[in-house]
Amino acid sequence: MQYVNPSSVMINPSGPGSAHHYALVSNPPPHPSLMHSEMPGHWVLPDGRRVVKLPRPDEFTPPMQTLPPVTFSTRGWPGVRIKDLKDDAFMVDCPYDTPFAHLGWRSTVINLAASLLFLALCSYWLMPCAGVIQWPGYGSRNSRDPQNIRIEAVREGYPISRQGVAKQVAFLANHFYNSQKDGPIARGQEKWEFNRDNIRPSDLVLLSIHYYKNQWVPEFYVFE
Repeated sequence: MQYVNPSSVMINPSGPGSAHHYALVSNPPPHPSLMHSEMPGHWVLPDGRRVVKLPRPDEFTPPMQTLPPVTFSTRGWPGVRIKDLKDDAFMVDCPYDTPFAHLGWRSTVINLAASLLFLALCSYWLMPCAGVIQWPGYGSRNSRDPQNIRIEAVREGYPISRQGVAKQVAFLANHFYNSQKDGPIARGQEKWEFNRDNIRPSDLVLLSIHYYKNQWVPEFYVFE
């Protein structure tokens, strides 16, 4: 029987460390949020794993947005895992960009209410505008829900950075999970149940947030 050196056996010939993987990550695709079209139903990460887009109401589609999106990527590859954003050492691409500086907002209200994930950005005059993601299968509450958080969009003269926005969205996802993980979900929507036995924050990938009239809506993808 011919001897095979274990070090020469590659379990996944296209996986990390392979020539194929190196060629792939060296040429990341364009960010789909910048295509001014529908977001793809699926997305592929650099390690080959596929994620599926979280459904949203039809009116929340990139062609309907009223401001350019804020995108998130890692080493050039579109998408950031919520799990990674919990690590203080992890940085998104262009982390020090200030995507809201030109808009004049000075404070940010983050409101997590049952099925609605609000990222409400206030103008210089503190006129509230809502940001929301509707998680399929959960009933909604109004913006007066007690789960409200206000953060400063400008602190000590510096506007919030891209890294700061990403971390706030990650915090919202974890907050939503902890508040909703034992709650009921509508019949027929069990696939999107947000609890420890199904979808968890570690299963989420954030690609971007989009502005529709008066609200920012995150684009989340979920591991299949």
